[in-house]
Amino acid sequence: MTATEPLKVAAIGAGGIAQRNATETARSGAATIVGVLDVNMKAARDLAGKLKARVFASYDEVLGSPDVEAVLLSTPHDLHCEQTLAAARAGKHVLVEKPLATTLEDAERMIAACRTAGVQLAVNYSFRYLPKIQKAKELVREGALGDITGIQVIAHQFKDLGYWMGARSTSPDDWRSLKARSGGGFLMMNVCHTIDYLYFITGMRGTRVYAEYANLASPGDVEDIISVSCRWGDRAIGSICASSILRGADTAEERIWGTKGTLVINESGLSMYSTRPVDGKRPGRLHAYRTFPDVSWTAAWVRDFVTAVRTGTTPPVGAREAWENLAFLESAYASLTAGPVTIPECPQW
Repeated sequence: MTATEPLKVAAIGAGGIAQRNATETARSGAATIVGVLDVNMKAARDLAGKLKARVFASYDEVLGSPDVEAVLLSTPHDLHCEQTLAAARAGKHVLVEKPLATTLEDAERMIAACRTAGVQLAVNYSFRYLPKIQKAKELVREGALGDITGIQVIAHQFKDLGYWMGARSTSPDDWRSLKARSGGGFLMMNVCHTIDYLYFITGMRGTRVYAEYANLASPGDVEDIISVSCRWGDRAIGSICASSILRGADTAEERIWGTKGTLVINESGLSMYSTRPVDGKRPGRLHAYRTFPDVSWTAAWVRDFVTAVRTGTTPPVGAREAWENLAFLESAYASLTAGPVTIPECPQW
């Protein structure tokens, strides 16, 4: 097996996100989808047909196949843990849709199983591969902000009944609306991406958090609105205001500021104000970055994962990144009843 040979991947799940993940995995050039599994056989056959792959009849068949080197899990959150444990026992590498698990306890079981089996584990926090996010990290690294003192996140969408009840899926299911199965609502399912790339951009981690949240207009028992106050590192203060019940246009913006400047990330791109001459820009002026290359962020994530598998190195979005993200989410949820919660530090694996 050569370092450039495509990784043979079985796609587990054939719903909307699963179709995108499998398609972009195939397009990455670093991996091949060799088979598809879904509880909905028609959906599995349709996706397999598009990717010229086989249809598996069961997960046991997937794990027993010598043609499968890795599994791509695009399944409900509550299935991630047991599916990963089984894959590790079978010696298969694991790519899993975010979040890694519904609890830190399950996440640690997954991480330990993969380490024991000597297989790689990565979670799909691939938004960090977006060119504007990469540029933001570069500007921070070059000192555009100085010492970071504040972070603000605004994230509002409207999720209709169909989203929560699975009407858009090839296999309708209400798992998203149930905390026991999803682990949480809008924070867990959507804003988790923002938390990941803020960690990536700033190099900082949340250290203390307090949240107020509720389910005000959606089915089930997960939050559809949340407000979070957070300390980043030992100095910066941040806030998150997010909901899935805002009527009208989606709103998404991240603002990061420090002793020397401010960055704003939104749908229009990226803007920077700095008192320093950074990136060839004059200081003391607002500079907008509006044009970025069109890339597949999921394919980039897959390529880095395959490189890690072939070289025996750690994936850039691996166990530590997945654990730290889930630690933030779990701490935020716990804080509603426990009061301000100190976010745990990732173990030294």
